[in-house]
Amino acid sequence: MTDRRINAKWWKSSTIYQIYPSSFMDSNGDGIGDLPGILSKLDYIKSLGVDAVWISPFYQSPNKDQGYDISDYQMPDPRYGSMEDVDAIIKGCHDRNMKIIFDLVINHTSDQHRWFQESRKSKDNPYRKYYIWRPARYINGERRPPTNWQATFGGSAWEWDETTEEYYLHAFLIEQPDLNWEDAEVRQAIYKEAILFWLDKGIDGFRIDVSSFYSKHEFVDVPIKKPEQYVQPGGDTFMDGPRLKEFLVEMQRETFSKYDSVTLAEMPGTRTLEDKLEFVGESSKRFSMAISFDLASIDHGGHENYFLMWKPYDLKEAKRITEAEQLLSGPKTDGWTLTYLENHDQARCISRFMNDSPEHRVISGKTLAMYLLTLSGTPIIYQGQELGMINVPKEWPESDYLDPQSWMFMRDIRDDIKHGVKSITEQEAFKSLQIVARDHARVPMQWSNEKLAGFSSGDKTWMRVNDSYKEGINVAEEEKEKNSVLNFYKSLLAFQKEHSDSLIFGEHRGIEAENEHTMQFFKKSFDGETLFVALNFSGDKQKISLPDGTTELLMSSSISTDDEGVLQPYEGRIYRI
Repeated sequence: MTDRRINAKWWKSSTIYQIYPSSFMDSNGDGIGDLPGILSKLDYIKSLGVDAVWISPFYQSPNKDQGYDISDYQMPDPRYGSMEDVDAIIKGCHDRNMKIIFDLVINHTSDQHRWFQESRKSKDNPYRKYYIWRPARYINGERRPPTNWQATFGGSAWEWDETTEEYYLHAFLIEQPDLNWEDAEVRQAIYKEAILFWLDKGIDGFRIDVSSFYSKHEFVDVPIKKPEQYVQPGGDTFMDGPRLKEFLVEMQRETFSKYDSVTLAEMPGTRTLEDKLEFVGESSKRFSMAISFDLASIDHGGHENYFLMWKPYDLKEAKRITEAEQLLSGPKTDGWTLTYLENHDQARCISRFMNDSPEHRVISGKTLAMYLLTLSGTPIIYQGQELGMINVPKEWPESDYLDPQSWMFMRDIRDDIKHGVKSITEQEAFKSLQIVARDHARVPMQWSNEKLAGFSSGDKTWMRVNDSYKEGINVAEEEKEKNSVLNFYKSLLAFQKEHSDSLIFGEHRGIEAENEHTMQFFKKSFDGETLFVALNFSGDKQKISLPDGTTELLMSSSISTDDEGVLQPYEGRIYRI
């Protein structure tokens, strides 16, 4: 077996903290988080014990999809700040011995990007080839899109353009036309403008948005699931096309390989271990690691036609997914895994996987932290996760949900009901939003119990503040509270570094696979240290059998640990064997 510590890259022993710029810290009172706000909180981020900062898009954008519709890759949006502010953050992170990672959105641009503005002018414009254009087809004399594909957020994946009388492809919003990766000149322009520019400025890598979408499949219709309409669901048509791996090898060779950089590839789609290694194995020469969706989507898809429809998750399935992901960092592969419970695309983990009631929120947050930070690989902590932030209250009306994915989901439900499709009710759909909508992660960060959670000095914020900041879920209060979720994260991150040989680089072995209430596993280092982790995901006490050779309890998420072989509701423990 290979000792994974030997010649390990810096990112293998790092914990990454993700920032969502518009919701992190507002420095000028306009209600929108900004770059100076991020700069002002770098000392706080450093105090957590993390090693790298990932900042979601802050580039110039019309903001139709919260910055994931970029109109200029090389300019910060004025609402966030200036290039001087970006440079200050890069320097500020490096001065504090933290790495800095930016978001890379290159499957599509905004329809306001100069490339697309040129592309739509005429069919012979030099930029026409930068995007995917196709003529209409006619069915019974009626104009139809080139295929019946549905976009990821609903509606047709094709948009008619009157100027040149053709359709362009958009896997996401109408305002996010897909780039044409099939053209070599286009790829080189992407590398130069969106990647090399920032690596030359000194950043340490990228989180790469929908990296499996660059190569499309043949433009043919998907099977009909909804006979009453032309547009049909079938999102896998956008991903894992025949030239994807070729494109990724080229991108790595032309850009990332020239720097000591990290790549966190967002890769939708369920994959085998062998397939994952083709993307994140060192010999594959594609990515450092990948953000997979198996665990993050475990409570999605309660209806075959609606991805956002909530369903209760199964802990046995969660354990199976965890075991499969841990194999990527196992001693028999050359891959590496990335672990996370929250990001800007996921609701709050306590509300989804544990219990967010006042009685159980704190211990639930601590135990989920223990799950995340005892797994092998590189973990990501999303802003507010370290506080145990929870979903917005169920009393919030639908109008407070601002994410395009949320309102397009509700639109599609209403449209199906209108057309007599046997579906779900609006009430059932909204209940799903209350649990899994992306909006829950995008509310402003909770810094104090002052007005607007200390996020802004103004009178209004771009998105409503979660009132839970008044209940002690904020940085100022939790820093003072010895047993807070925040202070537990700090202690656990220090513990993780102290035991990195077993927790980060060690071999993972799960037990009790069929237990519906607890998750239990061993972590064994190459030098012989063995730790035993036991996590209770239920609201009842759970008896566990301590392994032979157990010597001491090293850490618990509960204040009281009187029962040696019994976990309290939602408690997690780490033992030394």
